Amino acid sequence: MIILFYNFFLMKKFSLRTFSQILVVLIILWLAFAHQEWWIEKAAPVDAYCPFWALESLITTITTWTFLQRTYVSDYILLIIFVIMTIIFWRVFCWYFCPFWAIQEWLRSLWKKLWFKKDLELPKSLDSVMRYFKYLTLLWLIVLSYIYWDLVFRYYDPFVAFSHLGNEFDEIYWAYWILWLIVVLSLFTKNWWCRYFCPLGWFFGIVRKFSIFKLTQNEKTCTKCSICDINCPVNLDIKNMKSANSAECFSCMKCVKVCPKNSLSVNIGKKKITKPIFNRIVVFGFYILLTVIIFLPFWESKPASNIRMPDGTINIENLKWSNTLEYLIRESKVPLEYYQEKLHLPKNIDIKSKLKHIGEDYDIKNKDWEYIETEEFREVTKEYLKSKKK
Repeated sequence: MIILFYNFFLMKKFSLRTFSQILVVLIILWLAFAHQEWWIEKAAPVDAYCPFWALESLITTITTWTFLQRTYVSDYILLIIFVIMTIIFWRVFCWYFCPFWAIQEWLRSLWKKLWFKKDLELPKSLDSVMRYFKYLTLLWLIVLSYIYWDLVFRYYDPFVAFSHLGNEFDEIYWAYWILWLIVVLSLFTKNWWCRYFCPLGWFFGIVRKFSIFKLTQNEKTCTKCSICDINCPVNLDIKNMKSANSAECFSCMKCVKVCPKNSLSVNIGKKKITKPIFNRIVVFGFYILLTVIIFLPFWESKPASNIRMPDGTINIENLKWSNTLEYLIRESKVPLEYYQEKLHLPKNIDIKSKLKHIGEDYDIKNKDWEYIETEEFREVTKEYLKSKKK
């Protein structure tokens, strides 16, 4: 919230890009609080707005025509949108729409104003090697997700930790540790996670190779002053490039803006484009398109039920601690009275309570004198459903 306050009130220039970044972060925070704190089951999970989940489960979807758990149609739609945008505009997802890039950037900017001015950077030789690490990461994750039939990266993804607001620490503790490491490093250097480890960034870097977007340099007027290199958010050696064809380029156009000799120019196809027009096309184009698609019938950002299968059968193993008792009763058709009898729930129990919190909130313990949790509800539900089959 501090860095959001900084962007709203303390930044000298509030750009269209900054507006987009803040909007994305606020959407993610709303979804996170809706699920983790406010228990709004009708709200879409944060997973439904992550294009990387679609990429990670791509082999599974192609070979089996099914989605991995926590992957939705909305993930694939977003991935397709950003692939098309990358072909036209380069890696605009990272620069305009990635909440994690924005948070790292804001942390560095705030800390630079408060204290630590100079960016800490790796030696160029090590930097060039480290940039390839995310390539291996993506291949490794896609293969493992296919083998284990699960989103493997979810347990290490710092964005997942950020959107869980301190919940599920035991399940994703590596993600929380990586998140805190990123927060600390972001105070002293620019977006190290995005440059060296983000697997989604590598994918868009490859797609960028097919882009019609061109950033070129006029060698006759360029004085090699290095101002473009200094202002590059990913430390590219722009002054020595005839054209910025690096997969690491985010099309931020900072180099174009700061060049004292106007030696850098941008074209989409054969059409020259300025940064203000570019910003409007990218930001307004994306949000208008997304708003339209959300209301189309094929948009799906949450499962109809995580325990009721398409054929109507109940898979109680998919029951989550974040599900409410009301949800469990509605989907399983098990009467509230049955849970009250078997688990000694009070008559005045709030059925909107999350399953994980019921034991502690109402001081209800199992035979081992531990607070009842989701597993007890699973067992009772299984028992009831089994009795109905007889």
